[in-house]
Amino acid sequence: MQLRVDRSIPVPIAEQIKGQIAYAIMCGTLRPGNALPSVRELSERLGVSPATIARVYRELSSEDLIVAKPGAGTQVADIDRINGRHRHKMAQKSLQEIADMYVRHALSLGYPIAELRQEFLNRLEGYERDGDARLIALVGNFEKVTRLYARDMEAMLRDINVSVIPLVLADLEHNLAESLEQLRHVGLVIAIPSRLQQVRALLEPHGYSVVAVAFRPRPETQSRIAAIPPEKRIGVVATYPEFLQSLIDDVSSYCLSHAPIAYATLQQVEQIQHMLATIDVLVYASGSDKVLEWLPKHVEAIEYLYRPDPDSVNRLRPLIARLLPVQA
Repeated sequence: MQLRVDRSIPVPIAEQIKGQIAYAIMCGTLRPGNALPSVRELSERLGVSPATIARVYRELSSEDLIVAKPGAGTQVADIDRINGRHRHKMAQKSLQEIADMYVRHALSLGYPIAELRQEFLNRLEGYERDGDARLIALVGNFEKVTRLYARDMEAMLRDINVSVIPLVLADLEHNLAESLEQLRHVGLVIAIPSRLQQVRALLEPHGYSVVAVAFRPRPETQSRIAAIPPEKRIGVVATYPEFLQSLIDDVSSYCLSHAPIAYATLQQVEQIQHMLATIDVLVYASGSDKVLEWLPKHVEAIEYLYRPDPDSVNRLRPLIARLLPVQA
């Protein structure tokens, strides 16, 4: 992965570096266990202070995207590992409480132990019926694309009959009780890498396993950008400033345009409107749909879409296959 700093774009240096590393992890360019440069090495390579690099690494570590290992340096974390911090202990305690509550309640009603044991086993067998789906959830930033990515994952896991419930992080944050009801039968929650720590903080206390999968640019998106004639002028809009440099680099690598790519972040309304008057094609990140309201008729718009990385999804197959199917 080639990191670089562009002091001409309206994004702080630390955010540029952090965004490029997070983006590379999200897209699978950096994979679990890959080593990152030392603070001093990356500082010298990019021409920025060691304190800036150290802060970037601390923030990425706090978001569970990288990990410092004694004697091995800093590495990309295993974002699709089964358990997050403290999750196993909490889940074990939660399961014990559920079992205790079931047993105490049944005994208080006068049922003999042999009968409640048999009924419990009968119920488990019912949940293992052929044809019932295994439920997992996908938490993303925006409703439309999260639904799209959930359908992608269902297609990849069709052979083991998986149903994916799409959820938006903002709903988890502001309507947790309602979201937990939607997750009642879910056996596994998947987050996008850049939101892994936030989703874990919300759901692990309730006993959920939260993992992440990598995403790759959608082939159709790559093809549309590659088909832009070289004489066309291109502009890009990033929803999150820290991913602006990565979006510019991606679009540059696919297109044949001879002119420099114009750019802006969603927060720069005046710059976007000025840019739209000077370009022929707009490539915008999901979540920046607002720009379509200002789009001149002559400007073609391409949403920069991703899809779950099949290799990353397949790494979760053994875990998903062990989930109990839920009756329709």
